[in-house]
Amino acid sequence: MSDEYGVDVRLLAITPDAERLIESAGRLCWNTQEKTGTVPDRIQAWLEIGHESMIEHACATFSIRGSRAMTHELVRHRLASYSQRSQRYVRESDESYVAPPELAGCDGAVDVYHHAMSHAWQAYRELLKCGLKPEIARYVLPNSCYTEIICTWNFRELRHIIRLRATPRALPEIREVALRLRDIMKERAPQVFADL
Repeated sequence: MSDEYGVDVRLLAITPDAERLIESAGRLCWNTQEKTGTVPDRIQAWLEIGHESMIEHACATFSIRGSRAMTHELVRHRLASYSQRSQRYVRESDESYVAPPELAGCDGAVDVYHHAMSHAWQAYRELLKCGLKPEIARYVLPNSCYTEIICTWNFRELRHIIRLRATPRALPEIREVALRLRDIMKERAPQVFADL
């Protein structure tokens, strides 16, 4: 997988024994608790017929680093908990931003882009020197600023995010995030994410 946008996706926590919990919830619905653990692809079979409520009992928490443009799209997935690095209270001391690789395909775009970033950061520093608080000075900063966010999703919402955002139609940076989420979850909960 490419790493064109420099995103970082790390799993911080996951429901212990998540697949057993999910199967137990599903077995309760069908009153077949005595069969728990006897059918290896039971969860995938339930998912194929649209029985997804039981996967909401398991959650995963990730740390994600990428641009604010990407996190603005990510937080649209509302069945979640988010904690994001604040530009309101934290001064941006480094010119840290994502440079989309697509810039390279247009003559002069890389120079124009870096020039614009440099001017935005210079304006930010000047506004701070004038005595403005970071919460006001940040208005000049671009969406390309790197940020960090912690996200907790239940497994059903994770499947939804992966299905929507791991496609070529998605913003390329969020697609990288979704593909990494998919790979991590396929490894950690293959019975739930094998089909994605």
